[in-house]
Amino acid sequence: MKALLLAVRIALLFALHQVQGEERVIHEADICVYGGTASGVMAALAAKKEGAKIILIEPSRWLGGMTGGGINHLDWGKGNTVGGSTYKLLMEGVKVREQKHHGGHAVLGIGNKEYRERFKKVLEERGITVIHEHRLGKVRVGDAIIAAPTRQQPIAMGEDTAPRGKAPSIRSITLDYAPFDKTGCPISEPKKRNAITVSAKVFIDCSYEGDVLGMSGASYTWGRESREHYGESLAGVRPSLWLHDIDPYVEPGNPESGVLPFVQDRKIGPLGSADDLTMGYCFRYEFDGSGKGIPVPEPTNYDPTEFEIYRRAIRNGVDIFSNRHMRTSLKKFSVHKRGPFVGGAQLNRNVMASTVHGINDDYPNGDWATRSRIWKFHQEFLCKSIHFAKTDSTAPESMKRSASRISFRKGVFDETGGWPHQLYIRQARRMVSSYVVSQNDLEGKTDPPHTVGLAAYGVDDFPYTTIAQDGKIAVQGGGFSIIYLDDGKYNGSYKIPYEAIVPRKGECDNLIVPVCVSASHIAFTSLRMEPVWMVLGESAGVAATMAMNAKIPVQEVPYPDLRKKLDALGQTLDRIPPQAPKAAKAPQQQAGWKSQAEWDQQKQGWEWLFPHIDTDSDGQISAKEYYAFQKFKSEQDDWEKALRKTGVRKPQKK
Repeated sequence: MKALLLAVRIALLFALHQVQGEERVIHEADICVYGGTASGVMAALAAKKEGAKIILIEPSRWLGGMTGGGINHLDWGKGNTVGGSTYKLLMEGVKVREQKHHGGHAVLGIGNKEYRERFKKVLEERGITVIHEHRLGKVRVGDAIIAAPTRQQPIAMGEDTAPRGKAPSIRSITLDYAPFDKTGCPISEPKKRNAITVSAKVFIDCSYEGDVLGMSGASYTWGRESREHYGESLAGVRPSLWLHDIDPYVEPGNPESGVLPFVQDRKIGPLGSADDLTMGYCFRYEFDGSGKGIPVPEPTNYDPTEFEIYRRAIRNGVDIFSNRHMRTSLKKFSVHKRGPFVGGAQLNRNVMASTVHGINDDYPNGDWATRSRIWKFHQEFLCKSIHFAKTDSTAPESMKRSASRISFRKGVFDETGGWPHQLYIRQARRMVSSYVVSQNDLEGKTDPPHTVGLAAYGVDDFPYTTIAQDGKIAVQGGGFSIIYLDDGKYNGSYKIPYEAIVPRKGECDNLIVPVCVSASHIAFTSLRMEPVWMVLGESAGVAATMAMNAKIPVQEVPYPDLRKKLDALGQTLDRIPPQAPKAAKAPQQQAGWKSQAEWDQQKQGWEWLFPHIDTDSDGQISAKEYYAFQKFKSEQDDWEKALRKTGVRKPQKK
């Protein structure tokens, strides 16, 4: 009898939920987490720990997003800002190396495959339901069915986006069945629309794209705000990072012939103005330089004319390979010389990189056909780059040798033929809420009271587009690399308040957004680190459960109660205190060295440098002379070799 009743209930279920003749599977949960990124995993774990019934939806076949999809060393910024379950999960059996060049930490000793396995294991142990290979198709907000983004342009300065009327709730989301292809890319059209519907009391959007946010009716934006929008000196259009003496036109000197492939025909606004550009995406490949790994496929549609920009650079001796960026200082560029690494350095801020800067501007608010095209472009670009490097007559021999040895490392992404299965989406949509994290927070000028996590990484962006400028090729923007702005006031750390991860009151009242948080573009370039998103995901999971249990909007969760729970989890919510002043250096180090003998005593092995540093030949080395020499060293690839060219040589050991 029970079996018969069960069969009847199942039959009724499918009869009641037919969509255009297709059967739709219905799931009900207390909390639905969309996006199985590392943040999504933490949100699901936290909510489950609080007693909620969880459904986690991940459009791909894999968990972790970039943490397991390409980044096997995580940038923390300041390591002691990461706490709670995030620290415990990431650090189990893992070594940490402090990276002195920017005062941060990198997690070493665990790779992409291990991250994925770790996330899968912990979710299985907690009994959390995970739905793979389904992506968002529709959102039911109140009585409205929304099947497309609610905005078509970024929010303009002064635009009235104030909520009106009672805040609606998300009642359910409908998912399309759209499995990733064999190389780990999303497909342009789903295999089955309206395949699954998930209803929940609270939704947490942990996707990199902010797709639930985009259909929820909550305010959001993308691109770069102007300087005036939030009073940020670094905001908006920035100067070109490189201006290469390469003719950008198909017919040299003739703008009417159009620009070369990989150059965008767009106009850039005045410095400090707003636009809709987003810093470059890329795949984080794991290469095997021995040639014994998984072969990189030959391109299917190789057109040698696409690489004319490379060809002209090589012929003219223009360096399009080196990485130019700024570290910790707004006043100084540094250039890291690099050889012609095939496919481009993965983190490169130059013409030859693992992406074409500017081809992803349609991604943040785009449909899946647009996004799929951009993912596939990156894969095809690598194949074509390698083919160019191996076969083109202009390619130097060093490039050809490198290209002939490039393959994918085995044991990392074998399921997808060596291809990473996550495009590095550094930034897409950003919510606009009652609190917008901005440059002012990074400068230590604010103190929001309702902290749910800390960030502590410098401003860090990548180029936005490649354009024709004054008859040359310009790499536009992207010059910020780990630049801390608070002058050590809080050791680079700043607070992310609860108001930055929930919509404004009067907008959607049961949505929390811990990845596409409410932040300006400049602030987002800093807080976009995986451990930060994981911390915010855990806080979001706790807050969502509190809102559900109390039957209140997420905006009304009492912070004192939330704070107690987060403290109990070990979350780090107070900024790093100012560093103690360093002890004064010894007088002789401040004043320099008063004699060759004094130098020899302190600088054993470097006695021979004294005459070179003592530029005025007064028998002493002043502080000015010493730091001038340090500057000289920092500007050279091989400073001893550069010295030898001036006639200064290190004595040979006898």
